[in-house]
Amino acid sequence: MMRGVVRIALGLPAFQNYMLTQFKDVPVMPPAFLIPFASVLPFIETIIGFCIMVGLGTRAALIAGALMITALVFGTMLRQDFTIAWLQLDYAIAFFILIALRSWNLISVDAKMGRHAMSPAAPARV
Repeated sequence: MMRGVVRIALGLPAFQNYMLTQFKDVPVMPPAFLIPFASVLPFIETIIGFCIMVGLGTRAALIAGALMITALVFGTMLRQDFTIAWLQLDYAIAFFILIALRSWNLISVDAKMGRHAMSPAAPARV
């Protein structure tokens, strides 16, 4: 969450230029894709981080976060920056664990609203 807030506070053009610089040697990643992605990413990071932190829409936020980290790992692998890719895969594992243990999410807005419990599967009819 804070990473998105910092990127927004420092200005989106600075982050867009950073992204363009990082991907200048990657021919399959055109600037026409990078600029919109860099414009939206800080807001998505902030919203997902806030939702996970307070436990609001936890399942959707965790799935969105997992998809976001998948996109980031994909881009990092295109850049062939394998050290950063390993760090991002740690976040992917963390999202997996959080999704798997979501039923223990007892101190959250979802829990207070009664939305955190996973519904039991319906019995099969024969």
